[in-house]
Amino acid sequence: MPSIYRIFLMLLLAGGSLACIATGYSQQHGVIMAGGLAALLCLTALAAPPPREKAAAHQPAPRTVPPAQSKLEQLPPADSLGSTHSHEGSLVDQMLAQGRYALLLRPQIAENLTPSQLRSAHEALDAAMAVVPEGAVVMRSCRHEEVAQEDRHKVEKKIEVEGYYLDRFPVTNREYQKFVEAGGYEQLPLWDEEIWPAMLQFTDRTGQSGPRLWENGRYPTGKEDHPVVGVSWFEATAYARWAGKRLASDPEWVKAAVWPVTAEGSRLLQRKFPWGDAMDRSLANLWGSGPGDTVPVTANGEGASVGGIRQLVGNVWEWTSTSFGAWEPTTTRLESEVVIKSLRGGAFDTYCEAQAQSQFQSGDNPLARKHNIGFRCAVGFGDIANSQDIAERLEDGMDSNGEDEIHEPGFHEDGYEGEYAQEVLS
Repeated sequence: MPSIYRIFLMLLLAGGSLACIATGYSQQHGVIMAGGLAALLCLTALAAPPPREKAAAHQPAPRTVPPAQSKLEQLPPADSLGSTHSHEGSLVDQMLAQGRYALLLRPQIAENLTPSQLRSAHEALDAAMAVVPEGAVVMRSCRHEEVAQEDRHKVEKKIEVEGYYLDRFPVTNREYQKFVEAGGYEQLPLWDEEIWPAMLQFTDRTGQSGPRLWENGRYPTGKEDHPVVGVSWFEATAYARWAGKRLASDPEWVKAAVWPVTAEGSRLLQRKFPWGDAMDRSLANLWGSGPGDTVPVTANGEGASVGGIRQLVGNVWEWTSTSFGAWEPTTTRLESEVVIKSLRGGAFDTYCEAQAQSQFQSGDNPLARKHNIGFRCAVGFGDIANSQDIAERLEDGMDSNGEDEIHEPGFHEDGYEGEYAQEVLS
């Protein structure tokens, strides 16, 4: 509104409002007085300076926000593994950090690694696993000690075992945690198809996927280096496949523990315990010699086998790939509607000396998730590639894209005799 009109209107309203107020006051007329007051309010509004348009505040031009770095760029550089391909190097880094070196060393994968990466995977294998050479082992019935000396050969079987690698220690909580965090419980190809409908029961105390005694998907505080327990045979098998390994067969496990030797062409001589023939509870975590619970897998080093494998007796029972009762005579073999899987080695709560020895076989339902059962893994020599194997395969024109099926060879038909072979293999 122009200023001249504004001033004129203000004067007019001022005069009118004062007149109304004076008249209303003198004649005691409230309505007239109210009209005068209303006019004064309008006058106040007009007297207020008109609002000025707010000047736009000067703001700097927005800076260009760099795109978020990809997961690939956030991973450790591949230079440490000598790769010229950052993606491949990062993937190898991750798998080595997860302890999946055995999977990297499978021939179909290993031939795509650089020499530096291949060397790193082999170094990880050598540090974590021990060599068990090929050779024979005598498998005995649980009734062996009950049979007369001259008849014991009737409850023994000589089995030929191919050379393989066996974990130096049971699988720890820390190692199993990596499997859980990698989504191992959601990767159905890792699991036996028969168990798919029952996988929802493999949870911890809080309903998260994981071992039975964990909480919120985590192992108990301070037990990162203790053997993982509370896992079923199916969980142990799935972890082994994820790592590129498998469970050891009974003959493989026993051979690593007893370390058979032949003396002057005689029958095999086998140790009763990994350290010798005499029980020494100070060398193993058993009832009465330990804290009544699991201990770190690095403990009891003096009780290691000849091959340097620890805790083959004590701490936790260990699942194997073999069915329970495989070494019993047909006439005394336990018949069960449920396949029972073999357990070896005894645990921290094992009291009887007869059970805490290398030859004793126990067993349990493969769904059992007990506080004293864990496992360790194996991998066959034939499943591991080295640079010479790769070179020979490439020269022969082998198709590197062939299936990399994970087998669980265990023991082989060549190692059995007659009718007994068919019984065990079936």
